[in-house]
Amino acid sequence: MPTVRVAACQIDPSLGEVDRNLDLISRFLTDAQRGGAALAVVPEAAVTGYGYASLDEAMPAARRASAVAADRLAEVAASLGIAVICGTLEADGEEIFNVALALAPDGRRFRYRKIHLPYLGIDRFATPGPDAPAVIELAGMRVGILICYDLRFPEAARVCALDGADLIALPTNWPVGVDFHPDLFAPARAAENHCYLLAADRVGSEGGTDFMGRSVFVDFNGSRLAVASDTQEQIIYGDVDVEAARATHVRKRVGEHEWDTIADRRPGLYERLLQPAVDRQHPVGDTLYSGDVE
Repeated sequence: MPTVRVAACQIDPSLGEVDRNLDLISRFLTDAQRGGAALAVVPEAAVTGYGYASLDEAMPAARRASAVAADRLAEVAASLGIAVICGTLEADGEEIFNVALALAPDGRRFRYRKIHLPYLGIDRFATPGPDAPAVIELAGMRVGILICYDLRFPEAARVCALDGADLIALPTNWPVGVDFHPDLFAPARAAENHCYLLAADRVGSEGGTDFMGRSVFVDFNGSRLAVASDTQEQIIYGDVDVEAARATHVRKRVGEHEWDTIADRRPGLYERLLQPAVDRQHPVGDTLYSGDVE
């Protein structure tokens, strides 16, 4: 099976300017397709911007994006023959979800709602997604989708791997100062799950937050094969070897040094993962979910 070329479109969207941002995204997707990409990933909240100070401030952009973004991106995907994964905000009644839209050139549409929300930007006011990440077929690959802060949670990436992901796509908005995301978490999630990882970050400033760029493409050994600028809009490319990603049984020396991070799991010993954490900021004996703490 030949390799599949993928691209991360590192852009600087404008807060609240949905139509302007869609024009910008379309231009970058066109360039990505000309560069040979069969799949392109665009940053978190690229359609709407991220740095909102309240739910009310974000709602007009979220409603506009909900009305036009999927159709516009689907048209671009179909016309270019490229699969697209793009971050946006989605209005649902009086709630907002941080969403990644996935559009296939054959007209199929998917979405993933971010499940882990940090206290930053619109995520302070958004509703967590209700569903676990899922793997979808795009560009001849099995692709899992996470968004930004989800990368800090190994369980989310492992769900993608257990469903057979060849690639984890990560639309993200990394603020300056979280170097460990592209430098540590991205390689770790790729290596521990024996899959590729493509993170598309943004650059620029918004709502008092500076974003670090440094979009990254990582292979299943945890090697960073392409890294973008810290400050400039640009596209990075990588090639996914699907057969190699699926060969999870690694044989360094046959019969002497082998491993399989999927087959070697001991899920019967992991029941503790389904229980509340001991809260380290409260009295001993308290067991709270983070959502229980005000």
